[in-house]
Amino acid sequence: MIIVYISIALVVGSLIYLAFSAVKTFKETKPTLNRISATTARMQAKTEQITSETDKLSVTQKEIQSDVQFKKQSVQETIQAVKQTPKPIKQLWDATKGKRHTRVFR
Repeated sequence: MIIVYISIALVVGSLIYLAFSAVKTFKETKPTLNRISATTARMQAKTEQITSETDKLSVTQKEIQSDVQFKKQSVQETIQAVKQTPKPIKQLWDATKGKRHTRVFR
């Protein structure tokens, strides 16, 4: 019977030692876990900041593309207008040139 009491005392002692070791380990790892949590929070904040900046850049890129397209179209329209200009000028020149010859100087 004494062996049973010694076994029970040994089991109780082991459980007490287990609880003591668990508390000690928890206290030792708590600062590390806090540092990891803080690092994770900073990384999450940076990730959100990068995502926000990416969204802003996408919007800016679309605005720039739209502006470039508008300006390209304006330049093309101007070029077309300039290409059409020589015909009326030539006609005006010919008409003016022809009138000079038909004029009589007195």
